[in-house]
Amino acid sequence: MKKTVVLMALALGVASFTGCHSSKSAASDVTSSAVSDMSADQMKSYFLNNPDAQAKVKEALVDEDSPLRRQATEYLKSNPDTQAKVTDFLTKNPGAKGNLMKYVMDNPELTQKLMNWISSNPDILKKALSLVGM
Repeated sequence: MKKTVVLMALALGVASFTGCHSSKSAASDVTSSAVSDMSADQMKSYFLNNPDAQAKVKEALVDEDSPLRRQATEYLKSNPDTQAKVTDFLTKNPGAKGNLMKYVMDNPELTQKLMNWISSNPDILKKALSLVGM
């Protein structure tokens, strides 16, 4: 009797885990296809409320081949709120231009300004989400 109860509990646990995993996957697929149909406000809300999407965009920004990285670098160099810190980093670290985004991601203030810039520009936001497969 005890073996039967344990086996049933184990089977129920496996079924629950499998069911959760497959429903999460389905929800992810729906989200991915729906992002392209979202309005600018919906995309912004999705991005700001989705830590996974933000993390993936941050990863894409650190990627040297990312077109988003080039645009973000130009923004950081030209924005009065970020220009001084970026220029200071580049001046103190000649030849470290490739590490600029790592520096930005390690600086919460610069990271926040960059994420705000991305989320407030619908074209940039759409590009960012598409780069990370959303």
